[in-house]
Amino acid sequence: MKYEDLLCQALEIEPPWQIVRMRNDLGRRQLDVWVAREMPRRGWIFGPRHALPEVPERVWRHINVGQSRCVVHAATTDDMAQMALPWIGADEQVFTHALSRQIATYFMEGIKFQSICKLLDIPAGDLWKFKHSLDNGKISLSGKDTLMADSGQAKFDIPEVDHPVWGALLTGGLDIEIRVLSLKLLLTKLRGQMQLISDPEVRQMKAHELHHYFVRHAIQLSHELAQIRQN
Repeated sequence: MKYEDLLCQALEIEPPWQIVRMRNDLGRRQLDVWVAREMPRRGWIFGPRHALPEVPERVWRHINVGQSRCVVHAATTDDMAQMALPWIGADEQVFTHALSRQIATYFMEGIKFQSICKLLDIPAGDLWKFKHSLDNGKISLSGKDTLMADSGQAKFDIPEVDHPVWGALLTGGLDIEIRVLSLKLLLTKLRGQMQLISDPEVRQMKAHELHHYFVRHAIQLSHELAQIRQN
């Protein structure tokens, strides 16, 4: 798999849109990506062609890539805005839908304002504007991932994110038989991090990360969920 394909997957950029350009020299620890719709192939001799923007380019801050900020450049159309694509943002907003949902989740979990700025490397001024818009109903957080998470939690009877079972899993107070390798790797990583974290807000964020994994992969985790429900 090409690096661009892996990056598209990480940034939730799906066909027919693709990354057509990247730069990492426009800011310290910053990755800029340009996204465009891919044109249909004309034949086997010619490679894919990318549509040229016909509207002004928009710029949004997206979810981080490792320790680097990610900035998305794209020329949006009305149909794209109606799709609520995770890698674009609403009108007059500086964050993409995906980053907006991530920030809102931190707020709902009680993470302090200053902690969010530090965790995501976001200027305080931009976060204040976002919170003001959020508090005044100017931002919608509805989207594919949010709806999937809500329905998944109810359908598979997954404990709420503040249930003590998640903390017990993270600290090793509860051990379950795990058959899914990706969950084993995630839990090993999170348990190692929990040994170094004393801040209760950051520990709460790790519990949310584990809970979110179970919600998104509930179908594959039926064996593990059956054990969790017994506690």
